[in-house]
Amino acid sequence: MAQILVLVDSFDGVVTKATTELLTLARSLGEPAAVVLGPTGGYDAVADTLAAFGATTAYVAEGAEVADHGVAPKAEILAALVGQATPAAVLIASTVEGKELAGRLAVRTESGLITDATEVTPDAEGLLATQVIFGGSTIVHSRVVTGTPIITVRGGAVTAEPAAAATT
Repeated sequence: MAQILVLVDSFDGVVTKATTELLTLARSLGEPAAVVLGPTGGYDAVADTLAAFGATTAYVAEGAEVADHGVAPKAEILAALVGQATPAAVLIASTVEGKELAGRLAVRTESGLITDATEVTPDAEGLLATQVIFGGSTIVHSRVVTGTPIITVRGGAVTAEPAAAATT
C-alpha cells in the first residue's frame, strides 16, 4: 500500500479538524503518513491525535527555520520528502497557506496540482478528484497525470473519523 503524505496543520498544540479529515481520507487511499512542519516540540503535542486518526508514519521538521519563514522552507522540505518517499499523493488542507504551499510544491516536483477537491477516490488509473464549483452547478472530475498528485482538499468535504485501532 502506497503512502499518502498529509501535511499537518495545528494551532497551539491541537491538530486542526482539516488535518483529521485529511488523515481519514488518506486511510481510504493508502497508508497515511503525517508531515509535521513547524515550531520545536510541535510533534510531541500532536502525536497522539495523529496516531488516533491512523497516521502510520510521521515525518517531522521542526525549528525556527521552518516555523518563522512562511511557506518557502516548507515547500523545500516537502519536495525533498516527495523525492525520497515517492508517495502516491500529497494531501494539503485547502487554506490560503495550503494552496500557496501546494503550488510551490507542484513546481518544485514537476507534478500536477488539483485545488479545492471535495472528494478523492482511487480508480484503475490512479486518483480521481472531484471539484464542485459555482454553487454545485458544475462538477469537475480530474486526475493528475504528471508526477506525484498534489491535492488540496476543502475543509468539511470529509467527515473525520478516528481509525479503528490507533497506530504507534
